[in-house]
Amino acid sequence: MIMAKVTYRIKTKSNPASIYVRLRDGRNIDLTAKTGKTIHPKFWKDNKITRAAAFDDKLNLENALNDLTALILRKRNDSITDGRVLSNGWLQEVLGEWQGISKQDKSTYFDDVMQQSIEKMPLRQRQGKVGLSPGSIKNYKTSLNRFKKYQVHTTSRILLSDINLEFYNDFLSFLRDTLGLSANSIGKVVTNIKTICRDAQEQGLKVNPQVFSKSFIPPSEDTMFTTLNPKELELIATYEGKQYLENARDWLIISCWTGCRVGDLMKLNENNIKINQDNSLIEYTQNKTGKTVKVPMHKDVKLIIERLGSFPRPTSDQKYNKYIKEVCQQVVINEVIEGTRQNPITHKKEVGMFEKWTLIRSHIGRRSFATNHYNELPNKVIMAVTGHSTEKQFLKYIGEVESDHLQIFIDQWSKKANTKTSLAK
Repeated sequence: MIMAKVTYRIKTKSNPASIYVRLRDGRNIDLTAKTGKTIHPKFWKDNKITRAAAFDDKLNLENALNDLTALILRKRNDSITDGRVLSNGWLQEVLGEWQGISKQDKSTYFDDVMQQSIEKMPLRQRQGKVGLSPGSIKNYKTSLNRFKKYQVHTTSRILLSDINLEFYNDFLSFLRDTLGLSANSIGKVVTNIKTICRDAQEQGLKVNPQVFSKSFIPPSEDTMFTTLNPKELELIATYEGKQYLENARDWLIISCWTGCRVGDLMKLNENNIKINQDNSLIEYTQNKTGKTVKVPMHKDVKLIIERLGSFPRPTSDQKYNKYIKEVCQQVVINEVIEGTRQNPITHKKEVGMFEKWTLIRSHIGRRSFATNHYNELPNKVIMAVTGHSTEKQFLKYIGEVESDHLQIFIDQWSKKANTKTSLAK
C-alpha cells in the first residue's frame, strides 16, 4: 500500500527553475503544483537541495519546504477526516495558506490584479494627468486577453508571485510560437505585465523580484517601415479614377501632411478647422494620448478641403488600407524595396523584397509626416504633432538613432569651416 508522500522536483535545467510539490496518496491521488519557489538547477539533485549547495537563502528555502511538507500532510489528514476530496484545487488552497494567501483573496491571481488595475485606469493619476487614454487602456486589455489564453494553454491560473523568469521564458515561447506574435507585439505585452507588477508592488502586494531583473526584458526588433516622400505624394495627387479610390487618395494626402493616426484621421470634420492669425490650422485630440494637436494646414490639404467643402468621406480601416494600396499601384509606385508584410496564408509577418505599393498601410501617413520633416524642423516641433513623449522614442520611430545628431553638427560646422576667426590669426 502506497502511503501519503510529499516530494519536490524541478522540470527544467534553465536558471531559475521553479520548484514543484507533489503529493502521492494511494493509487488514485497524484497531485502536482508550483510552490512559487525557485532554485538554480546546479543546487538540486535527487528531488532535493544538495547538501553541498551554497547560496544565501538556502536555509530559509529548506525550512520553507519542510513547513510545506508538514502542512500538506496535516491538511491531508484533516480533509480525510472531514470527507473532503483531495484535488488540484485542494492543493492550491493549501499552497495559498502556506504562502499567506487567503482563499477569498483572489486579487493575488495575476489576471485579477491586472483586471482591477485596468478598471481603475480611467481615473488613474500619472505625471499630473488623470486617466489613461482609451487607446492605452485597449492595449492593456489586449495584453490581459493574451495572458488569459496562456493560462488556458497551461491549464493553470497564475499567481502574482509566479511572474518570474521561468514564466517569462515560457510565456514568450507561447506568444511567439502559438499566437504567432512579432517581437514588438510581444514586447508590448511584457511591458504591460511589468507595469502591472510594479503597480502591485507599490500597493503592498508580493511581487517576485525577478520581474525587475535585466533578464525580464520586453523583446524588440528593428522595424522596417515604408514612407512616402514629397515627390511620391505629388504623384499620388495626380490619380483620377474610381470615386472611392479618389476618396482614399485624398485621405492619404491629408494623413501625410497632418501626421494623423487613422483612428483620428477618419474623425476629422469642419469643426477641426481653426483660424489662427489668418493661418488655417487643423486641431484635434489624439485618441491614444489624449493630447490636443495643432498643425498648420498644408497647401495640398487646403486644396482638398476647398474642392470638397470639407474633409473626405470616412471609411473603415480595412477598406482604407486596401484602397490606398490600389491608388499607389495605379500611379506606379512600384520600386522594389525591403519591407515587412503579412503572409496571406500563415498570417505571419515576413521580411522580403516587395514592390513598394504592396507595403502601403494606414500608418504610413504619420510616419511619412515625421520622416519628411526630420532635419527640416526641430524634433520637438514634429513630436508635438506625432505625440512622441521622448526624443528616443521619436528617433526609433523614424528609423534614426541619437548618434545621427553628430552628422548634423558636422554638416553645420563644415559650412563655416572657411570663416576666419581670431583663432586662425
